Amino acid sequence: MKKVVSILAASAAVCMTMLPGCSRTVSPGDIEGYDEGEQYLSLWVHIIEETPEGQAYLKSVNSFNEHYNGKYFADVEFIPRNDSGGGYSDKVNASVLSGNLPDVLTVDGPNVAAYAANGIIQPLAELTEEEKGIYLDSIIEQGTFNDKLYALGAMESSVGLYYNKAILREAGIEVPEAGNPWTFSEFLDILERLKPIMEEKNGYALDMTFPVGEATIYYYAPFIWANGGSLF
Repeated sequence: MKKVVSILAASAAVCMTMLPGCSRTVSPGDIEGYDEGEQYLSLWVHIIEETPEGQAYLKSVNSFNEHYNGKYFADVEFIPRNDSGGGYSDKVNASVLSGNLPDVLTVDGPNVAAYAANGIIQPLAELTEEEKGIYLDSIIEQGTFNDKLYALGAMESSVGLYYNKAILREAGIEVPEAGNPWTFSEFLDILERLKPIMEEKNGYALDMTFPVGEATIYYYAPFIWANGGSLF
């Protein structure tokens, strides 16, 4: 099963991981492309099929089925999340209780440890160093629980900072090159220099009015961690 997960994840926001169960009983011929002698694999993903991300997953699944034609057949079901993260998560949680989970599903990164600790997902087969090498260290770390790898993220995300070029020029502030970024202390000093200019413009030196929901903690967490804090 190692190849099933690694190929899907590598080709295709969250993690792909293996599960013990199967969401439904399907016979060869019930689905176009699923033939006699092939092992059926059910997949759930958290996105709408028509979106670019959904199309990337579909392309990955089709590529897998073409590569393993005659041996495996992967069948993907698109179950979108709503704005608060429900929908998909609700179905996963309900299926945990009913025993109708798929073979492979996408998992939000922060949920990997909880799913692993409760036996909802299984560890992946051992990866070679070459296979691990296509993933960022943060992806490997996120998918690891108690020294076992349970999930592989299909992508990584970061919090970025946007700035107004005209205002920085007005303040005489030069933006550093990528290889020589501001320290946090330098950044705070710059905000102090910008404060009187922004007060005249009825604005803020740093706007951190984030949307409600999980995005708030996602955006604020780096500031907390950078100052020695932690979250629980």
